Amino acid sequence: MLIALDIGGTKLAAARIEGRQILERRQLPMAYDETGFCRLLDEISRGWDRSLPLAVAVTGYVDDGLICSVNRDIIPFWNRFPLRQALARYFTSEMVLINDAQAAAWGEYQERKIIRNGQHPADLLFMTLSTGVGGGVVLGHQLRTGTHGLAGHIGHVGARLPALDNVMQCGCGAHGCLELLASGTALARQASHLFGCPVTCPELFAMASGYPVAEHLITYAAQAVAEAIAGFHMSIDIQEVVIGGSVGLADRMLERIRIALAAMTLPAAPVISGALLGADAGLLGVAAWMQR
Repeated sequence: MLIALDIGGTKLAAARIEGRQILERRQLPMAYDETGFCRLLDEISRGWDRSLPLAVAVTGYVDDGLICSVNRDIIPFWNRFPLRQALARYFTSEMVLINDAQAAAWGEYQERKIIRNGQHPADLLFMTLSTGVGGGVVLGHQLRTGTHGLAGHIGHVGARLPALDNVMQCGCGAHGCLELLASGTALARQASHLFGCPVTCPELFAMASGYPVAEHLITYAAQAVAEAIAGFHMSIDIQEVVIGGSVGLADRMLERIRIALAAMTLPAAPVISGALLGADAGLLGVAAWMQR
């Protein structure tokens, strides 16, 4: 048995896991200051055996126990924050830390390996469309993390299409990132601009069937995602792309991405599928990574 944490841009999830089964799951809203975050770690694991092994999936990239944001607009204090040290105040056993999308990529790869009886892709890209846009890559049946934990950050690759509210600078400091168009934060921001009033991402998807502007914005984001997939595929020759995250799994988003990709002249196009593990891909993926 182990404890798994999934630390995202808007939530902190925790679970006690035995093998591939979640025995108990908890979730709290993310805190955006160091003191509040440490309080969350204590609260979410209260009553559990904190001497159990700890598997941590975390937004950003992990470099020698320190956590760094790529987009610093999401978690302001996530700038070489000593995450391993903070966790060690509450958890006394061994721990592993990897990026949340990398963890989800490994979880989705392992799930396909099991349910497809070995007929699973050797090369897989997982894309999470959520608060931000992240990714994880399995190549030759091996998870690629990178020397600094950066591998798979597809949300911060440049996009051809501009955001529909003309915002160009990303929280990572670069201009024209995919995350500016296709994340939940970006969709809400662009929708609020286009409609002239605050619109959340769930509200935008609910409006899509009745408001052409809403449908156009979502389809536009799907086009940007499809173009990112195509560029990645031409670099790596990927077999399957798994779409996850609250936006990726929202109503008809997967269908929109498939349609956009099918319209491209892409040789040997990869299979596009939805996350089989849903919102728990990070938790189960990092648990599988620790138990490998």
